[in-house]
Amino acid sequence: MRKILWPSVAVFAFVGAANAADLPPAPRYPIKAPAAVAPAWDWTGFYLGGYWGNSINQSSAHTPGATLPGTGTKAGTVDLNDGGWTGGGTVGANWQFAPSWLVGIEGDFGELGGRRLFGDFDDSTPANLTAGTKNSWYATARGRFGYVTGPGVIYVTGGAGWVHVTDTFGAPAGPTQSTTTAIGAAIGGGIEVKLSRNWSEKTEYLYINGGGDHTFAGNPLSLGGTPVVFNHNYQIIKTGLNYRFDGAWDGLPFFNGAPMPSPHNWNGFYVGGNAGVGSSLIQTAAPLAPYVGNEDVNGVGFVGGGQIGYNYMLWDKYLLGVEGDFNAFSMSHGVTDWNDPAVTFTEKTSWYATIRGRVGTTTGPALLYFTGGVAFVNFQDGIVPNPALGVTGGISSKTSAGWTFGGGTELALDAHWTAKLESLYIDAGTSTHQSYTPPPPSSVQFKERFGVVRAGLNYSFN
Repeated sequence: MRKILWPSVAVFAFVGAANAADLPPAPRYPIKAPAAVAPAWDWTGFYLGGYWGNSINQSSAHTPGATLPGTGTKAGTVDLNDGGWTGGGTVGANWQFAPSWLVGIEGDFGELGGRRLFGDFDDSTPANLTAGTKNSWYATARGRFGYVTGPGVIYVTGGAGWVHVTDTFGAPAGPTQSTTTAIGAAIGGGIEVKLSRNWSEKTEYLYINGGGDHTFAGNPLSLGGTPVVFNHNYQIIKTGLNYRFDGAWDGLPFFNGAPMPSPHNWNGFYVGGNAGVGSSLIQTAAPLAPYVGNEDVNGVGFVGGGQIGYNYMLWDKYLLGVEGDFNAFSMSHGVTDWNDPAVTFTEKTSWYATIRGRVGTTTGPALLYFTGGVAFVNFQDGIVPNPALGVTGGISSKTSAGWTFGGGTELALDAHWTAKLESLYIDAGTSTHQSYTPPPPSSVQFKERFGVVRAGLNYSFN
C-alpha cells in the first residue's frame, strides 16, 4: 500500500468555533425553517488522480475440438498465470444526491506488468513448444454507484476494459507471436475516503474479462489452419490519491495533522465476517529429463469466513494490531496438458486461515494498513493417474503452512461498525508428485501460491 499524507483539520475547527462566537443572539420570534443543510463532505465534482498496485493475469491457450487421429490436431490446454504491478492515472466526475448516494463516471489508463513464458511440460526436451503472454497497458471506462458515509464512499463500478497483450505459441526456435488489444467487461468495487476537503484515498478491485477471440491464424505445431485460442482474465488491486476541483485550492495534507472527527474509537477487540474471491497462482515445474517443462494451474473460487482481532492506537493516529481469520476457499480446477491428453494437473482448495499483525495509520474515520503473518491452506493437488498410458500420477490432500502479506482500507460506519476492502498474497510452500512411471524419475513440483481479495464488516466492542 502507498504511503499517503494526512490532513490537518484543526484549523478549520478553530475557525468554525471563532465564527460561532461572533454570531448575533438568536431571534425571539418564529422564523421559517431553514432549507436542508448541505452534506458536510461534498463529493460532487471533477477529479484527477494517480494510483499503483498489483495485478493477477490468468490466461490459457487451447486448440478447439478433440484430437483427431491422422490429422495432427492436438487437443489440450496451456494455462499461464503471473502477478505484476500496475500504475497510472485516473480521471472522473461524481454527483452526490439524496444526500447519501453517489453516481459517477471514471476512466483510467496505466502500465500493466506481468510476463509468463515457459516450455510446456513434456514438450521441452526435445524442444517442441513454448507458450507465453505479456501485458503492456490497460484502460477502462466505467460508471460508479456508491453509498456516502460522509467522509467515505463504498461503491461498485462497471464498464469496459482494454488490455494490450502479446501472446506466444510455437516452437522455441521461432514461436509465433500475436499482439492485440483485448476488449471485455470490467467490474469491481472499492472504498474511497476523504483526507481533506478535496484530497481522497481509495482502495479498489477490478476484474477485466479479456474474452476468447484472440486467436492465431494457424497452429504452428499442428494441422495447418487449426487455430490456437487465447483467453485472458485480469484482476487489478490498486490504491491511489484523487484530487477534486471545487474552485478553491486545497493543499496536500500532512502527517502531523490531527485526525478528522469520527464517532468510532479504533481501540479494542472486534469480530467480523468477510467474503470475496480467491485466485490460483500455482505454477508447476518438472525439472528432470525427459519430462521437463512447466504447466500453470489457473482457478478462481469463492472465499468467505470470519475474523477476530484487537487494535491498539498510538497517539490516536497509528495502528498496531493482531488479527486471525478462518475461511472457506472453494477453488477447483484441472488442466489437461497440451499434446499430452493423458496428463491432467488438478488443484482443489477447501479452506485457509491466517494469523497476522497489522500496522497503519488513521484519518479518524478510516484506517489504512499493511498486514502480514502466517497462513495455512488446506488443498488437494496432483496429477490424475492414468496407468494405461503410464501416468503414475497421484493426488494428495494436505494442510500446508506458509506466509502472507497484504493491506487494505477500513472505514467507520458508526460507533461500532466498520467496512473494509483487503487483499492478501499467500505462499503455502511446495508439494511434489510423480508424473510418469519411472525409470527415469519424473517428479513435478506444485508451487502453492494464491491471491485473495475480500470485503468485510467488523463490529467493535468499544
